[in-house]
Amino acid sequence: MTQWPVFVAGPLHGPGGQRTEFNHAISLGSLPHQEVRSQMAIAGIFVSPSRYEPFGLAALEAATSGTPLVLADIATYRELWDGAAMFYDQREPRQLAACIDRVSRDEQHRRELGQAAARRSREFSLARQAAAMRGVYDRAASIMAER
Repeated sequence: MTQWPVFVAGPLHGPGGQRTEFNHAISLGSLPHQEVRSQMAIAGIFVSPSRYEPFGLAALEAATSGTPLVLADIATYRELWDGAAMFYDQREPRQLAACIDRVSRDEQHRRELGQAAARRSREFSLARQAAAMRGVYDRAASIMAER
């Protein structure tokens, strides 16, 4: 259990009949995307307990608001957010609570994590992605032209 209140956005029922309940968190249920973004912007900490993420769009959206990130220590998050987030072993719930408590108690650390997340998020802008993809296509086109 953490010192700070924990709010969870998303459905409580899965497509295959799965259900989840929270004992120490407040469920916001399913929210429209813009409302989730608003909640992220005012959150003191964004937590993602994912065991698998192909990219991690929710973490990116939180980071663009300067929200400090506490993320499961999985390869995708390490690759994208190392140095700009706090990580914990997703198999250790006490470690997650300890991370949240540490960040919640230390305003300076929270501010620094949020600033680092915001800086890193700018590396993943649409303009940078488009430029990188254009470079890939230009190189592929020049290789094909040489054949």
